[in-house]
Amino acid sequence: MLSNTYSNGTTPEICIIGAGFSGLFAGIQLKRMLNMTTFEIYDENHDIGGTWLANTYPGCACDIPSHFYCWSFELNPDWSQVYSSSSEILQYLKNVTKKYDLYPHIKLNTQVNDALWDETTQKWHVTVLNKETKKKETLLYDIVISGTGLLRSPNIPKEFESFKGKLMHSGQWDHTVDLTDKIVGIVGSGSSAIQIISSISNTVKELHCYQRKPPHVVPRLQGNYWQSWKLICNYFPPVMWLHRLLIFILFELFHLTFYPNIPGRRTFKDLATMYRKIQVKNPELEKRLSPSFEFGCKRLLFHESYYKVCENSNVTIHTDKIIEIMKNNVICQDGSKTKLDVLILATGYKASDYMDPMNVVGKDSIKINEIWKQDKPSLYLGIITNKAPNFFLLLGPNTVKI
Repeated sequence: MLSNTYSNGTTPEICIIGAGFSGLFAGIQLKRMLNMTTFEIYDENHDIGGTWLANTYPGCACDIPSHFYCWSFELNPDWSQVYSSSSEILQYLKNVTKKYDLYPHIKLNTQVNDALWDETTQKWHVTVLNKETKKKETLLYDIVISGTGLLRSPNIPKEFESFKGKLMHSGQWDHTVDLTDKIVGIVGSGSSAIQIISSISNTVKELHCYQRKPPHVVPRLQGNYWQSWKLICNYFPPVMWLHRLLIFILFELFHLTFYPNIPGRRTFKDLATMYRKIQVKNPELEKRLSPSFEFGCKRLLFHESYYKVCENSNVTIHTDKIIEIMKNNVICQDGSKTKLDVLILATGYKASDYMDPMNVVGKDSIKINEIWKQDKPSLYLGIITNKAPNFFLLLGPNTVKI
């Protein structure tokens, strides 16, 4: 039987780092499963939401169906679309946070700088910084749960820092920049990139897309849910559960196609290739958009209009390596030189930095981040390491592939 106290009758004080999906989940489950309220959730942002608060670029949406991209104990009958936008997912998180009365436990605009294990007291000394008042404070906790997430620290390659026009990362979108009739470049060909390309192509004067490796892209069956469907889900929740179960089964079957020697694997690859050839009429452009790696070897992308947008007369797909940034110009290996007003970096995140820049010092004064950079991190089920007692990681090393 689960208990919310130690053997001596005391209740542990718990520090949760991050108010995105992982951190909020930890707080909710402490309340639901253990009836615990002795915890605080710290987040450096001005509101909850994590990556869904930070990512506000045009077209930002989840590529997992809405009825599957939610907590199993908090299904949402009112999703407006099959694939939800970032703003709708953020609102879902706010609604659930309010329902479970988490806001009194959440300290926003508060950055966790250090977490130091004290062997004598068997407690964590956690130093937090209030970004508004600049006040530092060190607090004692029995348990620390890190829910900092992987899509947190934008990866901005140094070679682009010299760009003299407007430079922005997809995860730090500047809404004061008007892209209307601008010459815009975008670096990257991942999920964020294809969503941005599809959303801004009709606004900009020219759009130059710089890709290293074209991805496999398949159409998502996007659409709005009818009001009648929402009513059914509201008044007959088992329908929602069955719908979610069906999505789960389809995803599990589809995942099998990523493994070699599985019947049907070749069929899915051929279908993806056929879809691309149907969408892209220009043979030269189709060749530029054709992946050079096997189906399933990298993340599969979902979008229903990306290939069509690439055929627009104002869109150029560059496949040669960028060798130099000269003021407002991007120079490629093939000698092409393009002057840009705005350069967008859809270059992903530093997913392997884990808890950086937070300083975590465990047993025997071991600096966790430093040893993980020197050697591959090894954790039990990706959650806990013997070098940091009572320090738990959600979405930790080796638990997910990006």
